[in-house]
Amino acid sequence: MLDFSRSSFDSSLLFLALMALIAAWLMGRAMSNGRRADRPVIDEGMELALAATGALFAAGLAFGNFVDLLPIYAIFLGAAAFLSYAVPRLSMSGVIWLTAEILGLLVTGLWSFHFIREAEFPKWIEQIASLGVFGSILMLGISLAARMAREAILTHDLWRLPTEAPVPSSSSTGHRFKVSIQLPCYAEPPHVVIETMNRLASLDYDNYEVMVCDNNTKDEALWRPLEAHCAVLNQRLGADRFRFFHVAPLPGAKAGALNYCLDEMASDADLIAIIDADYYSRPDFLSRLTAFFEDPRVAYVQTPHDYRDYENSRYLSACYWEYMPNNKVDMPGVSEYGGAFTIGTMCILRTEALRKAGGWAEWCLTEDSEVSVRLRAVGYEGIYLGETFGRGLIPDTFDDYKKQRFRWTAGPVQQLVRHWRLFLPSPLAPAMPGWTKVLEVLRCVSPLQTLFGVLAGFAGMVSVAFALATETMQPIDIPNITWLLLPVGAVTWWVRTRLRYRLSGCEDTGDMIRGEIARLSLTYVVLVAGVAGLSNRPLAWRRTPKFALETADPSPFASTVPETLLGGLSVFLTLAVLSLSAALGPELALMMALGFATMAFRFLCAPYMAMLAIRHARAELGGADGSDNPHHPSDASLVVREATA
Repeated sequence: MLDFSRSSFDSSLLFLALMALIAAWLMGRAMSNGRRADRPVIDEGMELALAATGALFAAGLAFGNFVDLLPIYAIFLGAAAFLSYAVPRLSMSGVIWLTAEILGLLVTGLWSFHFIREAEFPKWIEQIASLGVFGSILMLGISLAARMAREAILTHDLWRLPTEAPVPSSSSTGHRFKVSIQLPCYAEPPHVVIETMNRLASLDYDNYEVMVCDNNTKDEALWRPLEAHCAVLNQRLGADRFRFFHVAPLPGAKAGALNYCLDEMASDADLIAIIDADYYSRPDFLSRLTAFFEDPRVAYVQTPHDYRDYENSRYLSACYWEYMPNNKVDMPGVSEYGGAFTIGTMCILRTEALRKAGGWAEWCLTEDSEVSVRLRAVGYEGIYLGETFGRGLIPDTFDDYKKQRFRWTAGPVQQLVRHWRLFLPSPLAPAMPGWTKVLEVLRCVSPLQTLFGVLAGFAGMVSVAFALATETMQPIDIPNITWLLLPVGAVTWWVRTRLRYRLSGCEDTGDMIRGEIARLSLTYVVLVAGVAGLSNRPLAWRRTPKFALETADPSPFASTVPETLLGGLSVFLTLAVLSLSAALGPELALMMALGFATMAFRFLCAPYMAMLAIRHARAELGGADGSDNPHHPSDASLVVREATA
């Protein structure tokens, strides 16, 4: 008779976890070897067979039983063969990964329901746990689509869209598109903007204007030099290419300035390029990107956020490497599946399309990504390239880093609240390219999903602890398979994370670890921003200040009070559950302690990052007179360094 107890799925779970680990290793091996997409099919089949047989052998040794693994082994091979045929764009490592993910969700669901039934929980806990498992499996299944898109660089051999711009040939017909480059400013250090303007004056393209629009800056000493430098550049170029505008009052923050430029720009400009005040563009920014607009369906081309002057600071390096995997790995994959969005600088848009979509949204904190939703809704497509065409500056203080992430998180939630009807399936809403609707919804709800996961996990642990303390249930015996899956999952995460950073250009393990610490340090602000984005009340557009070093917090706890309190509470709960191991059961107490310790680590990464930021500020300010930092730049470049992204 077939055994359908919880333990009957243990070996299958280990087999699938090992397959996910093997897939991660194969991805790294493929990237290192530069394996071509047109390798012989027989090699792919051999790779699949060897991977599955290796996982079968390892799991069989762990359980001392190979026979019970034969069903999942056969199912895996069949499912992988079908995926390889049905989705030919996937590499074999991508096929193995996706098969392991899909089957892993199914087997995990079956395992979890059997575990709940066999654990003899009180009825109310059993019902809540079953509902939680069902919801988690459903959400993870939906999120798998987003992961497939975001990590396409790791899993795909064949691409529909380019990730790099073509190099213009010597027979190129010229620069037939006129471009209006729009450079919005507010209280910027003049040295920063002047150098940005100098880079634009050196573009190897001859059919463009530059609109420098300063809005609402009260101090004339900040904007008058920009006005004067426009005249200097025009004289140098022998043409009135640079135009300066100082507008006050002007509502709408950056979006308001861009809408003003949209009204004042040259009437014959086919394209609009957006450049932030601190971004130094490459000379080929226009000459290489305008060619994409030969296709009338293309409304915008976006290039990555990238940064400079971070190498000699641990704080700035941590921020830099936190940014890069998303910019260099995730966004090109999302673009491949039709969901490319604009991110505010180093992008070019078709003027006609932008006007048709209604211009820039002054109500949204992320007017940049919001406009791409409306551009796709009116029938256009976009492209995100993985190649850097300009570099800006990273926020100098941790508080400013958090403000920036608040905008980037709350804005997409605002977009979902405002535009949810656009994401309904056709014919209830306009068609959009590729997986745009699914990817946009998942991106917008991601912070809310994280918040729900944290609260649900916390509530679950408290409920179980309460039931055990009141003796309404017996201590839980954590299945042994859990202690096998945890290290396998940790190694898989490490291999995949290292690969993501390596594809972003990071080769140093210390930089990778600091990048992950920076990502975790933003946990609290991401959760708060997700909730704030749901509000119907307008959210203040809090810009990142450009003269922040002198106002840096004196203590790492000054700007991280909520994170520090939550981290301290999590440490207390970790110690509390360990002290109650007799009542909770040693295994459950250890599992709960690991959960609370993980939460503590996430929250306490914030004061650590704040400490790195304070050290960075002291080194910069001390180095201005040569007292602390022998590698500190000159006084002129110090002013440049004081700008933020």
